Amino acid sequence: MMLKIKQFLSSSQLLYLIGLCSIAIGLSLSKPLIGIGQLIIGFAWLLEGNYTNRIRAFFINKLAWVLISFFVISLLGLLYTTNFSYGITDIKRKLPFFVLPFILFSVKLSSKELKLVFLVYLAGVLAATFWSIFVKLGGLGITIIDDRDLSRFNSHIRFGLEICIAIFGLAYYVFKEQNRKTKAILSITLLWLVAFLFILNLFTGVLVLAITSIVLMLFYGFKTSSVKTKLVLFLFPIVVVGLSGYFINKSITNFYHTSTAILEEKKYSPYGEKYWHDLNNDDKENGNYVYRNIAKEELEYAWNKVSNIHYRGKDLKGQPIEATLIRFLTSKGEYKNQKAILNLSTKEIKAIEQGISNCNYLTSNAFERRINSIIWEFDNYNRGRDYNGHSIVMRWVYWKTAWSIFKENILFGVGTGDIQDAFNKQYDKDNSILTEKFRLRAHNQFITAFVTYGFIGGILFLVFLFYPFIALNLKQHFLYLAFFLVMIISMFTEDTLDTQVGLTLFVFFNSLLIFNKEEL
Repeated sequence: MMLKIKQFLSSSQLLYLIGLCSIAIGLSLSKPLIGIGQLIIGFAWLLEGNYTNRIRAFFINKLAWVLISFFVISLLGLLYTTNFSYGITDIKRKLPFFVLPFILFSVKLSSKELKLVFLVYLAGVLAATFWSIFVKLGGLGITIIDDRDLSRFNSHIRFGLEICIAIFGLAYYVFKEQNRKTKAILSITLLWLVAFLFILNLFTGVLVLAITSIVLMLFYGFKTSSVKTKLVLFLFPIVVVGLSGYFINKSITNFYHTSTAILEEKKYSPYGEKYWHDLNNDDKENGNYVYRNIAKEELEYAWNKVSNIHYRGKDLKGQPIEATLIRFLTSKGEYKNQKAILNLSTKEIKAIEQGISNCNYLTSNAFERRINSIIWEFDNYNRGRDYNGHSIVMRWVYWKTAWSIFKENILFGVGTGDIQDAFNKQYDKDNSILTEKFRLRAHNQFITAFVTYGFIGGILFLVFLFYPFIALNLKQHFLYLAFFLVMIISMFTEDTLDTQVGLTLFVFFNSLLIFNKEEL
């Protein structure tokens, strides 16, 4: 027994596989498993011995230096940082940028071993999706207001990216698989993951999937010699983009034009209360003015009769329920009085309690609601209103703030530890209306890199990202190309590499696919 255990522990290749599988499944289910996996592959590396030759081989390899260059840039950024404590924390978080390329440089996996790692990764993603559905169906007995909160193990943004990578990995193995039964199982799994993105309303995930798919179709459309295949690959993106443009234009038109007759301003309600009008406020819902024709006392009295949430309380999204109710009634084209409350259905009352402020949201799908919400955000911003909590508009503010910081630190940036401090100072300098919890960084990995490390460091960051892709001609490898597109597209709206799961997701697959590209 002891001999078997000793043989098991002395098998570095087996330990590598166990460690890689631990990281793969941990990406979607457990952060501790990610750390455990890195410890296991580190132990496997030590078991192999021959340290001097392997270390020398790594550091004389130009590609290896490129793959760890972002970690090196971050280390250099400590030399001129003032918040050294935050800088050290950031370096610890970014250790995988060095550890994984350094260790995996020595690891050669067969195509079967690579497939095993992917299938374990897929199992983790599937388990996370099934758990989300279990919670959605009431398995834990908790009320979920925002479907994005059904991502139980990770941020919904990172979860969406993990699903996208799983989808394209499945497409790769479906194409390669010869066994019909296995091909059918993989295909059904692929369709489930695509459907799940819509079930959970993972808007970023759907957007990344759509853009990546369009780019891949255009790329392979140019490569194929088959006229029919070329036509299909070119036609599909054109149709998708055209329909998307039509839908967005229709949503904008509907937002600014009412589907009901615009209400005239009246002096008294049918019950005799004098209506309150704010003629200086031009907020609208479905074309009707929100803050006009309001019988406040009637609303409070009637609402407290039909709902367990007090009129002066907050809805389940944490917003004043008075404001949600008034906007909802306005969207229906009704006067805000007791009669309007009595006309509400049970479904509408529940919707208001859940923070839904427009009656159209009850019949539209989640993505129509999201588009409408984005239009409302920009309309609200253009009219100089409060934009706290409005994720799309706040990103625009973050980018403008980052540009102001960059202009004062062009060459070397603010340093590894000072990025958040620099943003905080700039918000104060700009007298920003953003509250403390929304005073965040750029939410764009490219902008964050240039602000943190300056023009020189920013260019080196781009080299870190794109040199392997170009130098190794990795566009010829479908799996890497799809993975690379998913990650790069995400970096335009997220600081993907500044979160533990996001950076590990990137460096894990980046190193694994690059060092084993011949097996793909």
